[in-house]
Amino acid sequence: MVKPGWFDTFFILRPTLFFPAWTFFLAGYSRGNGSNPALLMLWLAAGMGASFLLNQLSDRQEDRLNSKLWALWGKYLSTRTIYAELVLLIAAAVVGGIWAGLELSLLLTAYFLIGGYFYNFPPFRLKARPISGIIACGIGVWLFFLIGMRAGEGALLPGLVYGLPYALAGAAVTLLTHVPDIKGDRQAGVRTFPAVYGLTKTGAWACGLVGLCAILTYFLRDYILLAASLISLPFFIRYYLLKSSETAQFAVKISIFCIAIGVGLTWIPFLVIIALYYPFARWYHRERLGLNYPGFDSKVTPEESVIVQKRQMEEIETI
Repeated sequence: MVKPGWFDTFFILRPTLFFPAWTFFLAGYSRGNGSNPALLMLWLAAGMGASFLLNQLSDRQEDRLNSKLWALWGKYLSTRTIYAELVLLIAAAVVGGIWAGLELSLLLTAYFLIGGYFYNFPPFRLKARPISGIIACGIGVWLFFLIGMRAGEGALLPGLVYGLPYALAGAAVTLLTHVPDIKGDRQAGVRTFPAVYGLTKTGAWACGLVGLCAILTYFLRDYILLAASLISLPFFIRYYLLKSSETAQFAVKISIFCIAIGVGLTWIPFLVIIALYYPFARWYHRERLGLNYPGFDSKVTPEESVIVQKRQMEEIETI
């Protein structure tokens, strides 16, 4: 019988977050002449996994305060195992870079430095700076689009132009991803945009970025992102009006879902991967961690809250 614990080292990489990055990569790739991006996506997954592990290692205190999943995995995986996995992922990214070529490797390295090191660790620690952190996430999205564009043999300059609205969309989404963490971030002294400027300005800026994204995509004739922006904008406005964690999370999820489905139509195997992954991920999180994740429901049930708090206390006692 398959046991969910076998997949701890996989899910601690937060593979659900691979899909937005793959989406931006495929958006760029679809503008070129490439035919099969599967191996490139695996290579990108190694780089992303290493970056996300660095993020989780640096965010351990905030994640406990914000009831994030790190507190649950802390019971199952030792720090030594996590560092070993980090080394293997970096090695895989380097070896894959030799195959992918110098230009793509430099672009992925730039992402890893910005999203993995500068974003998480001092003296930069961009995630703790309200403006720099949002800009860094937007640049990360831009880089994934450029990697896709160049991997598909598209020209660099058009890639910079066509990737700009995706960077704006990524910045808008990032603004709202910080909203559920505002209490823990303030307690930990992390100066995210919502923690510094409040929920109203966060909503206003997020709506403005999505609106600007829609305008740019109209002129650039990127109808996939235009449709996703127009569908998502009412949910960003809804967050601005209600200013709740649930509406912020739902706006993020619906926007990512719309872009992923639209881009997936340009490479159907991506939709197949999504269809296979999500039931598997929900089975793992339900059986292993007692959570209904991933999904569109942003509310934490009382049972889930108890589980998170219990695991947090267990982890704190071991520190």
